[in-house]
Amino acid sequence: MTGIFKLVLVVVALMGLLRWRRDLTLAVSGAALLSVLVFTIPARTALVSVWEILSAAGSLQLFAIVVLVIFLGSVQKETGMFDRLIRSLNCVIRDGRVVAMVGPAIIGFLPMPGGALFSAPLVEVSTRHMDLTPHFRTFLNYWFRHPWEYIWPIYAGLLLFQTMSGYPLRRIILYQSPFSLIHILGGLAVAFAWFRRRGIGRQHPGESNHFWGTLGDFLDGTWPILAVIILFFAAGLPLHVSLVLVVCAVLLVKKVPFARIVAHLVNARMGRTLLLLAVVLIFQKIILVADVFAEFSGVVLSNPAAVALIVGVSFTMGFLTGVNTAYIAIAFPILQPLIHNLPNAFHLSLFVYVIGFCGVLLSPLHLCLVLTNEYFHSSLMRVYRYLLPPVLLIAGTATTLALLSG
Repeated sequence: MTGIFKLVLVVVALMGLLRWRRDLTLAVSGAALLSVLVFTIPARTALVSVWEILSAAGSLQLFAIVVLVIFLGSVQKETGMFDRLIRSLNCVIRDGRVVAMVGPAIIGFLPMPGGALFSAPLVEVSTRHMDLTPHFRTFLNYWFRHPWEYIWPIYAGLLLFQTMSGYPLRRIILYQSPFSLIHILGGLAVAFAWFRRRGIGRQHPGESNHFWGTLGDFLDGTWPILAVIILFFAAGLPLHVSLVLVVCAVLLVKKVPFARIVAHLVNARMGRTLLLLAVVLIFQKIILVADVFAEFSGVVLSNPAAVALIVGVSFTMGFLTGVNTAYIAIAFPILQPLIHNLPNAFHLSLFVYVIGFCGVLLSPLHLCLVLTNEYFHSSLMRVYRYLLPPVLLIAGTATTLALLSG
């Protein structure tokens, strides 16, 4: 169990650094260095791992995607496209508080790295006349982007889980759909409790636009996103290629001057975001190299012990990687041989997914949380005050059902 104690030490150190320094880049860098030391990873292995992850084609594409998403969102915001989108949503929904949650939920149907950067400007624009803290804006954007990952069949994590488990996708979606509802309801409870406490009532948007005006505003604000969806999903183009084409189209349609293009690309915020992204990738790679949970192979479990071990392995890997596909790829091969002969193997497999996703939702390495936190310049520790209640609701419900299924 030495590896587990070392892992706990790394987690405690990471949270301590976040609370002390409140700088995510420094905290994750410190946790990565500590991981190398406590897991006695040779310096050469660590350096090779760093080079492998930063030079990998997937990582380079991720860097390109994040740059393009930040750039596109900045241009859309400056040219008033997001204002028109928010105006159209206001005309339909008639409450600015709800619009701030619907925007991220709409963008959440588009699974893409750093996709929260698409919706962050929507939250910013829709709440600019409200007295909201940066931490609460971060919560709204982050939480309401993620209710679909339990059921939306184009999320890579869900597809990987279906492939590795062998269970029919329709059955998985059917049984996990209540968690999407709990996710939404939990977020609404936290949001409206905060609104009531701050005395923020219904934010009436004013006079409604006519139908064609509302439709025009909606299409002007969403056509770049719709174009990305069509190019990526229908045409089958790589995401970074789809984004390049859409960015070029927006620049041409909106006639953005060259000086503004440079300003949107070359700025301190872009540099900080890319540095933070690189550090997160490095830490995730170090955790994978450490191979912490290998010692559990071959253990025979009862149902309560299986639930406890799933929480320990799946939640921890979700928390430490912040990536659905990563925790599933690590945790499921370890756990599946231990649970597949139990009578409630299907329900325990779903528990692996849901409790691991709870770890992802709380992970300071989750790209959506990292990038939203950076966008709104919020304090991650203060954001956790809003995240913990709905995550505990989901985790508590999932754990209870897993125990009862045995």
